[in-house]
Amino acid sequence: MRLPIRSCIACRKRENWDDLLRLVVIDGKVYPDPHHNKPGRGAWLHQKCFDLAVHRRSIARALRISQNSGELNLEAVENY
Repeated sequence: MRLPIRSCIACRKRENWDDLLRLVVIDGKVYPDPHHNKPGRGAWLHQKCFDLAVHRRSIARALRISQNSGELNLEAVENY
């Protein structure tokens, strides 16, 4: 069985989805979705690329979150 290919939102490298962490937004907070089963729009990220994604503001752009409402809550992803 071939696994789906996804792109990391920070480094833009294409990988099997098992090699990437899926992020989802629930009630304005970004959560990790390691089992790829939470509902909603997802963004894919290498765990090592988290700092690069924050620096480039890739997470909000990929998840289509407005930055006008303040700082993006990434606490759950940081702790993961």
